Amino acid sequence: MQPLEQATPEQLAKRKSNLERKQRQRAREKARSHQAIQEHLERVRGDKVNAEGLARRTKRNQCTFGETSPGVDARTLNEALEVAREMARALNVLDVEEGESLLDFERRIFVAWVNYDKFVGRDDAGGRSPFAGGGHAPYLNRETGELSPGLGKDYWVEHCGGFDACWKQLPGAKKTLDLATLPKLKKIKRTEDSKPELKAAPAPAQPAPIPQQQPDAINFAWIPPNAQRYLHGGKL
Repeated sequence: MQPLEQATPEQLAKRKSNLERKQRQRAREKARSHQAIQEHLERVRGDKVNAEGLARRTKRNQCTFGETSPGVDARTLNEALEVAREMARALNVLDVEEGESLLDFERRIFVAWVNYDKFVGRDDAGGRSPFAGGGHAPYLNRETGELSPGLGKDYWVEHCGGFDACWKQLPGAKKTLDLATLPKLKKIKRTEDSKPELKAAPAPAQPAPIPQQQPDAINFAWIPPNAQRYLHGGKL
């Protein structure tokens, strides 16, 4: 049996270096795996929050700026112009001005939208969104023209990056709009018009009187005079 060869210092140093390199590689793979798991869980939670929010908005008919219906973005120039003008009307902002393009108009309305402050502090996301209570950037009910608290300025400006970063520009949006050809906006349904008319409730019917048996005849009895003595204890 041949004796084992003793490793030289160079070989030992190389083995140690290889071992450390493998350990660092395993640590990186573990970190990437952990990060991937965390990112997946965040996406799942985000998708759930988004789904719940969309279901709530759909039930209330709440559109964010640029949507034709909850969760559905405008796809054409006419749709984009219509929803932008409706938002301007709800925010009490001037309609399309001379020399503006659709993109210019959308940018102006976006600035007014994210700075709308009448709902600041109101929580529309039920506490599930990190931006709940922002109040700015309200939702719009396109049928009634009513506004309600939105995700807020922090979401659209700080998180999403503002108009230039989050806005999807449609082809042809930079073309100057012709004010003479702008159609009239559709009328909105007032809240009182959408409620059913209340009708007075009919008065409850009075119960029928309970029939009582009437006597067939009236009987008269004769009392002898001496009977008064007994009624007064034997004294008259």
